[in-house]
Amino acid sequence: MELIVKKALFVFTLIAFISCSISCAFSDSSALEADKIYLTAENRTKIEAIVDKYMAKTQSPAALMGVWAPDGEMVIVKGKSDLQTGADAKVTDRFRIASVTKTFTATLLLMLVDRKSLSLDDKLSKFYPNFKNADKITIRQLLDHTSGIPSYTAMNEFDKFVKPEPLKKWTNDELYKMIENAEPDFEPGAGFKYSNSNYLLAGLIIEKVSGNNYSDELKMKICGPLGLKDTYYAVTPEIEGPHFHGYEDTRDVSLFDPSGPGFAGAIVSTLSDLKIWAEAFSEGRLISKELREQSVKFIVEDGYPMSGYGLGMMAWGSFHGHSGMIKGGCVVMFRDTNAGVTIICMYPMTADYLKLATEYTFNETADLLIPGSHIKSVKAHTVIKK
Repeated sequence: MELIVKKALFVFTLIAFISCSISCAFSDSSALEADKIYLTAENRTKIEAIVDKYMAKTQSPAALMGVWAPDGEMVIVKGKSDLQTGADAKVTDRFRIASVTKTFTATLLLMLVDRKSLSLDDKLSKFYPNFKNADKITIRQLLDHTSGIPSYTAMNEFDKFVKPEPLKKWTNDELYKMIENAEPDFEPGAGFKYSNSNYLLAGLIIEKVSGNNYSDELKMKICGPLGLKDTYYAVTPEIEGPHFHGYEDTRDVSLFDPSGPGFAGAIVSTLSDLKIWAEAFSEGRLISKELREQSVKFIVEDGYPMSGYGLGMMAWGSFHGHSGMIKGGCVVMFRDTNAGVTIICMYPMTADYLKLATEYTFNETADLLIPGSHIKSVKAHTVIKK
């Protein structure tokens, strides 16, 4: 299975526990002075060294990093975007954002809620009455992964095609039929499990309710208003324009059909567009204040207080955003809204080869700028037994 972000919350929490021994003494230090200097010359040197360290450890062909704080910004781009041609990586190169796509999908659905086209408490049966447990599953449970619906990307019907047939074109109907009668992982609301199926259904509901295809909704409701000029929903294997190639070791695995990740992971973007989006998303600029408050009602698993999941939003300590892992690339996009600090990092390699480089890069950078921030306990709305 290639789309493995379903493990991200557990992975992040594990890393947080490991680094806790270094940072616990600073866990309350995110209450910052208004005139704090984050990007000192020393910190800039250390951030670049962090990126160099993980590029060297993983032999990643490239790295892309952006840090924005009230006192300035720092952008790092290193390596080659295409090993075959030898093209240098550029800050403007596009890349697949994997499960960061979920932040867009959740926002599009919440915008429909704001327009009274549906409710967070609507049952799935309103849209798909024949779906297993449809009369028990709510829209909210799709967005916060408490529906109990197993992930189609973990099913053999999907996984068996990923490596031998990367250009296989999936239809939404094919993906839907995999999960329509699947045995649930738990009763709706009784557990938490990251599942790409939730966002397949969310995307289908967006199209059904809006009357538009997902790509057009994305352009009209998010990209247009925010001026995201290099962000789009991919429907063909090729990434449009100059872009990072994705690798497994030195093997180029960039060319695969995005219909598999779909509404859960098919968007392509750039660093500058994601910076704009990270701010708008974390601050809830495109949704009402009421829904912004709903989106940060985090589900936290018992024993893992430093990570949580809201409505399409991950919480890693005091930072809110999302991570993504896909064939040929891993990305993290997080913002501490109170501090005004945004951190985005991308390495163009499959997760198994990166060995958590994106997570470690984020953790070390966040801890450098705001000591203890990434291990700060998340304010839990619901604590679920693991």
